[in-house]
Amino acid sequence: MSIKRDISWRINLVFLLLCGMGVLIFGKALKIQVLEGDYWRKQGASTTRIDTIEGDRGNIYSEDGRLLATSLPIFELRMDMRVLDDSLVGQLDTLAACLAGYFKDRSKDEYYQRFQKGLEEPVNAYLFIKDNVNYDDLPVVRSFPVLKYGKFKGGLIIETKNKREQPFGMLARRTIGYMRENAQPIGIEATYDAYLRGTQVPRSMYRMGANTWVPLFDQFDNEPQNGKDVYTTLDVNLQDIVETSLRQALQLHGADHGCAVVMEVKTGKVKAIANLGLNEEGQYTEDFNYAIGEKGDPGSTFKIAALTALLDAGFVTDTTLVDIEGGKKKYYDQWMQDASWYPDDTITLARVIQISSNVGISKLVDQFYRKSPGEFIAALQRMGITEPTGIDVQGEPKPLVKKPEDKDWSGISLTQMSIGYEVELTPLQLLTFFNAIANDGTMMRPYLVNSVKDLNTEVLHLKPTVLKRQICKKNTARKVREIMKSVVEIGTAKSIYTPRFSMACKTGTARIAKEDQGYRPVYQASIAGFFPAEQPEYSCIVVIKSPTSGQYYGGTVAAPVFRDIVEKYYSSKI
Repeated sequence: MSIKRDISWRINLVFLLLCGMGVLIFGKALKIQVLEGDYWRKQGASTTRIDTIEGDRGNIYSEDGRLLATSLPIFELRMDMRVLDDSLVGQLDTLAACLAGYFKDRSKDEYYQRFQKGLEEPVNAYLFIKDNVNYDDLPVVRSFPVLKYGKFKGGLIIETKNKREQPFGMLARRTIGYMRENAQPIGIEATYDAYLRGTQVPRSMYRMGANTWVPLFDQFDNEPQNGKDVYTTLDVNLQDIVETSLRQALQLHGADHGCAVVMEVKTGKVKAIANLGLNEEGQYTEDFNYAIGEKGDPGSTFKIAALTALLDAGFVTDTTLVDIEGGKKKYYDQWMQDASWYPDDTITLARVIQISSNVGISKLVDQFYRKSPGEFIAALQRMGITEPTGIDVQGEPKPLVKKPEDKDWSGISLTQMSIGYEVELTPLQLLTFFNAIANDGTMMRPYLVNSVKDLNTEVLHLKPTVLKRQICKKNTARKVREIMKSVVEIGTAKSIYTPRFSMACKTGTARIAKEDQGYRPVYQASIAGFFPAEQPEYSCIVVIKSPTSGQYYGGTVAAPVFRDIVEKYYSSKI
């Protein structure tokens, strides 16, 4: 019986002990959860967090498959000083010398002091060594003392990040665009971000030091998907030609900024687009997309719109005679004046355009539209001039075209508009109109992207889009092209004439308006047209703002750029 009592006593004792432990555990849990809950939740939140990991951003390519923008891996070097083998501590001095000699960003002593601090302070166990390390640097780094023993003995930790690069440098940089922290993204990168951006997945992180977070796990069950690739309409060779020609002209004439665009006539594909502005260092860089985002008075290039309206309405023919009155005429209280004096007072409409007579074109527009100026505005609307093009990048403003009912419409608004003032367009919007003239009156929407692909599978295909089936009669467009061709042969663009290839153009010179200060003696030189003149394949516009060389006419400042582009394009095809 004594044995049974002994066993029973022991069982009861164990039971009581277990019950006591249970009560203690329950009490402790209750204390942690209820009384100390906020404290421990804060502690947990301060040592762990959830980050998101994003797949690689997709690439951007030219039409022929050349890389325009890509994400390249860059690396950050760190050391886990906790796992550093004691036998290697004595080699840290040599490692410091190797890092200082190779990267040349810090002295040997600075690197060594960093190592010592990492050994002495646990908070710096996950020690930062170097950022922006290239892939080619990694084999060298892995050969250095201490680091050559890797992660578990030498403490080497390599973190991978992505850096966006444009292999062709400044070429079409604003149009290709870029994503910016704390600023509006721009260009193709912004418009097609939903396709380019990789998917995001959560990643658990653990805090190793004051500002050092490391992943809790090396692998994820759910890997992020990389972004898709965007194929543009841009031709790298033509883009280089356009940008080089524009830069040379800007430098020659000391201009503030300028742009040039080449568009495929039948489709509206933008084959080249260059935007260059003068920075504080005196260098021309792609600082703003002037072609798409800057609107202003086009000047005499807009006379082609007035010409088209007059011809299409049947008011005139190319042989209609106009008295240009010695190149000077008064409308209400303001004089209209031609840039140059010509000996003949009475000339044909074709000659008016060839010499870019302000008096000639304004007299005809005033004669036929003075009593009904709204009809002239309606003609511009039919030509698509009053609406944005809808190009597939952000930043295009709406054209400014006055109407007779507007408060700022005056007695001279109609005649001023006929010569390209009191109307504001971007270079691309004006080019889209010229492109329609080259295309027998069919206006195409300009666009920059052909397709989006996921590996080799096309997920988006963009086709040419007709904005207006007919901005004018086909015969009107053909007659305008003939007159524009003669501008190069015997008109204001005759300095760029060559028998080797044909061009059709209209030059423009405009005083630049400043808000509340009117028009200043600062000019914009421009030219718009297409080539070849007979069966146009490409349209082109060149705009140069604020030249300071003493020359400012479109025929002497912008026209040589147009010819240079055409000449080099044809030479590249030989």
